[in-house]
Amino acid sequence: LLFGFMVALWRNYLDAREIRHRIAATTTTAADLGAGGGSGFGRGFGTDDRVPNADPTPAVTEASFAASDPTNPRELRNRQTTTPKPKPKSRIASAITPPAVRTVSLSYPDPFAKPLRTGCEPEPPDPSLPGPRRLDWIADPLATADADWPVNCGGHETLCDVLRKTAIDREVLAAVADSHAPGVYEFVDGIRRLGVDNFLIIALDDAIHKRLTDTGVASYRVANDAQGSHKISAQKFRIIQEFVERGCSVLLTDTDVAWMRNPFPFLYRDADVESMSDGWDNSSAHGFLDTVDDPSMGPDGRKRARAFRVAALNSGMWYVSATEASRRLMAIMAHRMATEDKLWDQAGYNLELWFASRDAHGTAGATVRVMDPLCFVNSKVMFRFIRHNQPALSKENHQPVAMHANYHTDKAQKMKLVYQYYTNGAGIDVLNCDVGCGPDLKTTHELESKVQHSINDGIVGSKKWTDATEGM
Repeated sequence: LLFGFMVALWRNYLDAREIRHRIAATTTTAADLGAGGGSGFGRGFGTDDRVPNADPTPAVTEASFAASDPTNPRELRNRQTTTPKPKPKSRIASAITPPAVRTVSLSYPDPFAKPLRTGCEPEPPDPSLPGPRRLDWIADPLATADADWPVNCGGHETLCDVLRKTAIDREVLAAVADSHAPGVYEFVDGIRRLGVDNFLIIALDDAIHKRLTDTGVASYRVANDAQGSHKISAQKFRIIQEFVERGCSVLLTDTDVAWMRNPFPFLYRDADVESMSDGWDNSSAHGFLDTVDDPSMGPDGRKRARAFRVAALNSGMWYVSATEASRRLMAIMAHRMATEDKLWDQAGYNLELWFASRDAHGTAGATVRVMDPLCFVNSKVMFRFIRHNQPALSKENHQPVAMHANYHTDKAQKMKLVYQYYTNGAGIDVLNCDVGCGPDLKTTHELESKVQHSINDGIVGSKKWTDATEGM
């Protein structure tokens, strides 16, 4: 008993000393981040002592320093008139008191709402919110000198040589193609006219590799016997994994994309993946909660369930940061495409990015940003929204970065019309068309109104989402 009593006293002493250290550390950190100046940031945002080596984001740090600027008259006045808080009676009680959290008023912007916002320049981060976590770069820009980049070049000397000559700021615009791809050379010429120097083609046969090399276009030859557009698309995850593991970020594009501007100034680079959306309005592009009606749960519980719904991210226009999470994503997708015969590359890509880990399957953990749907545009938005919202979205007021001709079957023609309007001086009437071009865009619920009961019953009555899909 005496021994136990002595051990208890010793543990209480150690606990008290640890609490004193924590209080001192918290006070110092709060002062460094300007918490005393009313910025609203304290231990909660990147400075918790439970997270070693956590560094506050630049947005948080800058906002906090600005708020606690001693030369600011308002700040000085606030400090002079603030009544000092009385000292707490107990250090232990103070240590366990939860920190005050400032309420954040957050609203999500709707790019399709009027008045329409023009321009594609990235929005600055909200200074009242913590920034995203720092990406887990494979070749950390703060730790890997340019002279030592690319990295992990053993056995990949050819690719590393291409990247040293082509990449700018450790990133490239790339397309996977063979010589049979429709309009591939016109696609290449369009990008060359924009002056995008860090552009290359991942060539799947000798014919296109030779032609591009002879005309001064960077090309990386990959041995591949895939035939057909979907088979070729299935290979791109393994190929992009090779780029990412060398520390090179990739803006991947299909060849049915009309590029009107150099895309690199319009990327955020704050997520592992930035992707174009197949959505055509705010809810479809960014997601919404849908009510599931299950009468068997009784009148009070039948509509309590919600389902998250969002349009697919398009694997024909997406930016992959060279991070560990992106590497895992590419490795998982390469494996799935090689082992699942019926898996479509875009379906698998969305399953891995949107679905959570479950059972024995762990997802890559990649973060996602949806590209601005009025800047990185699908053809439904171009011909059914931008075309009909003039002059607000006329080329004089708003110029998209690119359009993917993914909704329309006459891809080459739609790309030609877009080039004529945005780059060749034609008027808006050149975008006139008959099929899939009307202004009467409908929401998801409006499109599904006649079959909503079937969709709902499929979700409620099935045990697997795949069964529900087959039922619909």
